[in-house]
Amino acid sequence: MDLTSLDVATTETGSLIVLGILVLLAVAVLLLVSKVFVKLVVVALIVALGFAVYSQRADLADCPRTCACSFFGYELEISEETVDNACREIVSRVRAAVD
Repeated sequence: MDLTSLDVATTETGSLIVLGILVLLAVAVLLLVSKVFVKLVVVALIVALGFAVYSQRADLADCPRTCACSFFGYELEISEETVDNACREIVSRVRAAVD
């Protein structure tokens, strides 16, 4: 799969799915693992990964305003219908300066 073809909406949806899976995985670990230390370590890792995904997802809200989107370092496309007017103005100013 080509990661450069991902857009913001797809990434937001995918990150929600990942967060849901992490919650289910944490619940499964809490119910199925009997050793307390292993429970704590695995759940702590799941929570850390969930926090990382959530913080990256929260940064996606600023994409149309900044005209640049990335998710864990991968550049994302901003779909035309979600591009903010400020982004359009910035792009038009840059194009006018180049022309």
